[in-house]
Amino acid sequence: MLGRHFVVHSQLSVGRSGAMAYQNKLLLRQGENDMACGHHCVLMALMLLGQVSRDALYESDLDARLMEVSAMGQALYFSGCSSAAIREQFAPFSEQLQCRQLRRNVEARTIAALESDHVCLVRFTSPSYSHWVLAVGVMYADGKPHSLLVLDPLMDGVPLTPWNALLEHWGSKKLRNTNARWSEKATLDKVVQVGLRSRRGTAIVLA
Repeated sequence: MLGRHFVVHSQLSVGRSGAMAYQNKLLLRQGENDMACGHHCVLMALMLLGQVSRDALYESDLDARLMEVSAMGQALYFSGCSSAAIREQFAPFSEQLQCRQLRRNVEARTIAALESDHVCLVRFTSPSYSHWVLAVGVMYADGKPHSLLVLDPLMDGVPLTPWNALLEHWGSKKLRNTNARWSEKATLDKVVQVGLRSRRGTAIVLA
């Protein structure tokens, strides 16, 4: 698209079903009657940051750290996650990952985090619900940040596209949650930044 380019996490790739990481499908879908969006975003972040594999999520003998994360997620499955609960789920991986809630200059620091190859768990509210999504990149229009590229656990994957929804007009009062089914007004609630301790990389640019 003229005047637009995209910056995405360096380990993000794409397949027929949508977003991929390390040759595995990345998107995790939540059910219609739960509030596990935050937990699903935690697991997707762990996969994209190379801490767990998709296969590991389904093994009967889970890694001790993943077992701890899963236990916390199950306890919150029908009540939903606060930002503190999100950070607690990353705690078993604290030697490898740094995790913090962004409290000041949130919009600009979210962009900076995504450009530095981190990911951000974003909670927003709309007229109908509160929801966590995983931000994996940024869309720029005419050289300025316009939208966050997100993986939304409520939505299906989009074939050959490494995200399945947008938070449009990022940093303005016109924020909208837009996906294949609808577009609605949204209000930014919380942002939790997560990245590898070992390096501060650079996200890749898609023309």
